[in-house]
Amino acid sequence: MTSQPINTQGSLFAVVPAAGRSSRMGQPKQLLDVDGQPMLQAVIEPIVACEQVTSTIVVTNSLVASTLDLSISGVGVVLNDEPDAEMIDSVRLGITDLQKRYELDPHTGILICPGDQPGLRTGDIQQCCKAFLDTPNKIIIAAHNGKTGHPMIFPASYIPFIMSGACDTGLRELPNQHSQAVVAVEIASSAVVRNINTPQDYRNLT
Repeated sequence: MTSQPINTQGSLFAVVPAAGRSSRMGQPKQLLDVDGQPMLQAVIEPIVACEQVTSTIVVTNSLVASTLDLSISGVGVVLNDEPDAEMIDSVRLGITDLQKRYELDPHTGILICPGDQPGLRTGDIQQCCKAFLDTPNKIIIAAHNGKTGHPMIFPASYIPFIMSGACDTGLRELPNQHSQAVVAVEIASSAVVRNINTPQDYRNLT
């Protein structure tokens, strides 16, 4: 696959890391029912519906990929079957796939939204996208009542940092070490700070 010769300045590309083995949940949380659909699809659909997002890459494992129909327009799938992989590993795989597909301008936006964050609405994502497009040199992080969560959007100029050892402990090192560039966008929905990691988290959701 070769890079497409398009100008990606002012564009946004989404990466959805969703390869976790759900050890605390006891079953693949990506497949849990959320309002009549698998959780991962509930996360992907509002992102795909966001008009500012050019393309979405979902990074998941073979079991989930073979169970769900991820053939939504604009969605690419990257497999991560490493049992001990962390979220940062999936983020890096998704970014690497984007770099193979596109020649990313430094001001291209990379949107990260984990696959265990259901309840986000397209309007929530669009609010973050607008903030980034207004200030494409900033790191945009969704927040609720002052607590930050996801989506996070950063310019492609930060990709070398994310791929470096400085980010091995997680994507949080990006805002931690570049706090002067962070803009928190207050979102009315608490979904931006929601993570589904345990059966209790899931019961609280339903």
